[in-house]
Amino acid sequence: MTATAIAPEPIALTGRTRDVLKRAGNPFRNYFARNPDDEVCARYHVPELFAAERDLLHAIIDLYRYDPQTHSEVVPILGNKGAGKTHLLHSIKHGTSGQWQLLVTPGVYQRDSDFLEYLLFQIIDTLLGGGKQKGVRPLEYISDQLVRRQLGVALRELSDEEKVELFPPPGLGRWARRLGMGTQQARERAEWLAENLSGYSNFARVPTPVLQALSEAGLTAQKAFDLVSAYVQKNEAHNTAGLMRRHIFQGFAKAALLRDESDLASFLTFGFAELEFHVRPTRQDLVLALFKVLTEVFRSLKTPVVVAFDQLEDLLLARRTDDAHKTAEAFFAGIVQVMHQIDGLCFLIFAERGLWNRFVPSLDGYIQDRLNNPVHVPKHGTVKAIRLEAPPSDLVRRVVEARLRPCLAELPNGEPVPEIFPFADEQVLRIARTEPTLRDMLQQFRHLFDHVVYGPDDLTAERRPAPAPVEAPAPAVAARPAPSGFVELPAARFDVSAELAPAPAPVVPAEPTLDDWPVPVDHASRLAALLGHDEAEAPEKVEFTFKQVDVIEAPAAPLMLAPAPVEVPLAVAVEEQERIEEQGRAGEVSTPDAPAAEPVSEPAAVFTHEPVSEPPPAPAAIEDAPRPVESVAAPEVPAAQSFPAEVPADVPAPAVVKLTAAALVELWEQEQRAARRKLEPEGALTGATRELQAGLGAFLSTCHEHGVKVGPWRLQHVVDEWVYGEHPTYGVVTIAHWACKDGQPWRMGLGLFLARGAGKPKDLEVKLGVLETEPAMVDLLVLLRPEDDIATTGKSKTLLNDAERRGKHTRLEPVSLDGFAQMYAFPRWLAVVRESLPEGAPLPNLADVIQEKCEKLLEQVCMPVQG
Repeated sequence: MTATAIAPEPIALTGRTRDVLKRAGNPFRNYFARNPDDEVCARYHVPELFAAERDLLHAIIDLYRYDPQTHSEVVPILGNKGAGKTHLLHSIKHGTSGQWQLLVTPGVYQRDSDFLEYLLFQIIDTLLGGGKQKGVRPLEYISDQLVRRQLGVALRELSDEEKVELFPPPGLGRWARRLGMGTQQARERAEWLAENLSGYSNFARVPTPVLQALSEAGLTAQKAFDLVSAYVQKNEAHNTAGLMRRHIFQGFAKAALLRDESDLASFLTFGFAELEFHVRPTRQDLVLALFKVLTEVFRSLKTPVVVAFDQLEDLLLARRTDDAHKTAEAFFAGIVQVMHQIDGLCFLIFAERGLWNRFVPSLDGYIQDRLNNPVHVPKHGTVKAIRLEAPPSDLVRRVVEARLRPCLAELPNGEPVPEIFPFADEQVLRIARTEPTLRDMLQQFRHLFDHVVYGPDDLTAERRPAPAPVEAPAPAVAARPAPSGFVELPAARFDVSAELAPAPAPVVPAEPTLDDWPVPVDHASRLAALLGHDEAEAPEKVEFTFKQVDVIEAPAAPLMLAPAPVEVPLAVAVEEQERIEEQGRAGEVSTPDAPAAEPVSEPAAVFTHEPVSEPPPAPAAIEDAPRPVESVAAPEVPAAQSFPAEVPADVPAPAVVKLTAAALVELWEQEQRAARRKLEPEGALTGATRELQAGLGAFLSTCHEHGVKVGPWRLQHVVDEWVYGEHPTYGVVTIAHWACKDGQPWRMGLGLFLARGAGKPKDLEVKLGVLETEPAMVDLLVLLRPEDDIATTGKSKTLLNDAERRGKHTRLEPVSLDGFAQMYAFPRWLAVVRESLPEGAPLPNLADVIQEKCEKLLEQVCMPVQG
């Protein structure tokens, strides 16, 4: 059997179709997920992708749903960078499959905080924030489930007299109640309301919304809240845990029934530390007590708490100057500590294999034992780790279809095109088989789409030397642009001109050179092998046949067109032919004589091939493939070969991809909008106190590293977070040393003054305590306060006046919601910037972007600039 490699013709693009695709833009432009809440993941989601891994994770989470007392465990999800870990996490957090769970996805790791305290405030931030999971805010879901259960039980425990009081009969009213009338009617209405709240009366349909059920039963929201509060007050114990549950239940009920989240937010950040204790607990005891009560509430609702650490390399190695091993050891030791103290937590760690294998084996033995402890999952067996591999070619095709579907929907009617237009099946298959990760595949498709729709890409054009002047080619051929990248070598078939110029040969721009030889890390240089070219346009050709070639390493320069064919010794040719035939046992390579073409600006060799049924050769066969020579002759290679594996040593490295200022600003605005949405709800700002403080510290540290200046002031030293005192929420500030030319630096303490109501004086008192430390840590305390509540009255004003009389320097700065969103979004923006850079590439200088986008915030956290 003789197999001839003939490629399919490239899919033709009409002028109108090309214009439509250009206007639609490149659908492969976003080729990585910024975070688990990235909307791009939902837009291009393919349910079949990682379906088995997703089902397994849902089964692991359900262990904590059906048995809330399950011991806390760690499940690693390992994969190379770009394998699709963040997309998988997004599908669990926002996908329609699986039941609802409270999924906590920390965006920053606070290295200097106690891990239990750090994790508690991550849960509070997720609970109170405006972010949604499966289309609903966590606070709304938890409060709705809790109120349904509490109100239903409270209604059934009422006496007949209390039910009549709650649902008075119409007409005689008070006299009817005294005469014992309306008891049966009130009992029926209470039972009807309890059943509708529980959903039992709807025959497995969605339960009636709480407020709608109350309205239909004739019960006001205020009366329902009073009923729940009375029930909780009556049944909860008077110890510390009971007091905390009482406030939490009442806070959830008020949020669900009266749409007031302030009480819950105030208690979770301030009130829990102000309860009447017989013995004042320490800071760690307070955190542990609140953590246990919260997890008990979630377990009672059959709602698992899942803590998923994504992009672990950015969480642990955000600052390259830190000791990576110490940071990783503190992180994993903190997880193990929480696992010992709290049951019912499921930890998912999405990490690169190399990073996991780098850190975990060097940890202490007891930490390794807990991290490597397998989890038994019914119907799935014992799971020690989940590994994400490159998806098969059929799923890659579905990914391509999902990306191209919006673009193809814009095409004019009457133009039927394949689902992967403008690509060919062979192109998709080859990329799926040769790229190691899903991200690499998407990058290849991005380059390929640019090449097909827009023309040769800039990256390859930069690497190719400028061509020398050539004679004007024939008009029919000159219209064809030279393809970028390398040209795949044929199976002993090539084209050369019938009229070779006897004069010194001009440089042919698209002739295969060492610069054009494929470089595995250069995605743009692989495109020419995926693009077929039409041989029908070539003029009359002369046939030549070569039996053997020699590999000659030459410097990366344009190759000259030889004036005559190269003669090969017959003995060497026979030996080479026998070796090639032995390599291609699956199918013989046909070697017909090939005609020649005129020397024009297009490649001297135009090759087409089509896929054959035989599998691709083994890597060893590819490495043994012949190499190109200095002349225009092309060597014989096996027909099924895709790319040569070995790269010449003198091939220059691919161009480094750099983020432009416009791209940095675009990423900044995306994260800013997401952060603002999370902070918009009433209690979200208070609940995000510790997260905002961490963001402020990361912001100032980056300003220090990148040399950001504010007038004559420049940062000399930054302490991200300095924890002090016994209050878990308020006892933390950021310290920044601002230096001016020829002047003593000012040590500035920067704190968030976010408490409202009864917590406002306590917050201010704790913050002012940093000025009393010995030895003195700060010279000036700047408090960032929401601009809609900047005025200080009563005890707060008295505290500030007393500090001034003692010679303490303080300053209140009003901050808008956008300013707080900048602090919240900053660490996440840094992680996105790092993720979008090639592996190992350093961060660009961010000073210009920071000074442009954060000018107001910089002025507020710096010393005053005299105009």
